[in-house]
Amino acid sequence: MFDTNVIRLLEGENIASLATISPRGNPQVSAVWVDFDSDHNILINTALGRQKERNTRSNKKVALSIVNRLNSYETVTISGLVIDRITKNALLHFDKLSQKYLHISKYPLHQARVDRVILKIRPLKVNYTLIPLQVN
Repeated sequence: MFDTNVIRLLEGENIASLATISPRGNPQVSAVWVDFDSDHNILINTALGRQKERNTRSNKKVALSIVNRLNSYETVTISGLVIDRITKNALLHFDKLSQKYLHISKYPLHQARVDRVILKIRPLKVNYTLIPLQVN
C-alpha cells in the first residue's frame, strides 16, 4: 500500500500529527512518533489514558500528517481506523522509537506507573505530496 516515498517519510525521524475525535465530536491533535509494520499498518505508541488513546476507544477514525523534517514541502497524509490496541511489548516498542528519534536505546523518562499501548491503524487513504519549491 505504501510507495517508496511514503516509506521513506515513515522510516525517517519525522514527527507525525495524529488527529482523533473526542466523544463530544471535538477534534484533538497530538504530535507523535510513528512506526509501521510489515502489513503497512501504522503503529502509534502512547500511554493508556492519554486523550488520544481515550478518543480512539469511542471513535476509531484517525488521520495522520507527516512532514519531512528536512523539507516541509514534502508530506504524507493518512486516514484510517484503529483496528487493534496492543499492550504486549508496548514498552519495548517505545524503546525502539526512542532509538529511532533520540538515538538512545531506552526512553529516558519512563514512568513506572504508566502503561503503554500501541494503536494499530489500518490506512484507508494515503496521499503523498511533494511541492517542488526551493527554500533558501
